[in-house]
Amino acid sequence: NAGVLALHRDLIRLRMEDPTFSAPHPGGVDGAVLGGNAFVLRFFGRDGGGSADRLLLVNLGREMGFSPAPEPLLAPPQGMRWRVSWSSEASEYGGLGHAAPESESGAWTVPGHAAVVLGPAVRTKWAAVANFSG
Repeated sequence: NAGVLALHRDLIRLRMEDPTFSAPHPGGVDGAVLGGNAFVLRFFGRDGGGSADRLLLVNLGREMGFSPAPEPLLAPPQGMRWRVSWSSEASEYGGLGHAAPESESGAWTVPGHAAVVLGPAVRTKWAAVANFSG
């Protein structure tokens, strides 16, 4: 199946090319349970400022939502927001596509039966305006 092959190739590429995943360090990961079937792992980059941090959201159950985020590990680094780096629901793998789990308002939707990797992106002025206006 081409979708399964693409998924595995992308996971291997992520593991080899992303410095946070390819060069882990002691104490560089923390995790928390988000619900009965969901958890988050935060991989801390070596930069100390959070720009190399990654989140891995795994939900083995149904889609779940919450607002505000109940877990401090979900907080993006100062002045940043999370963006999707990889999702098991990508259309290339036969999935339904994916949206960012965190909305501009701070509400979270964790997709069901999926895994998502998030990386930090600089929060732009536009994002702050969009957040203010709703």
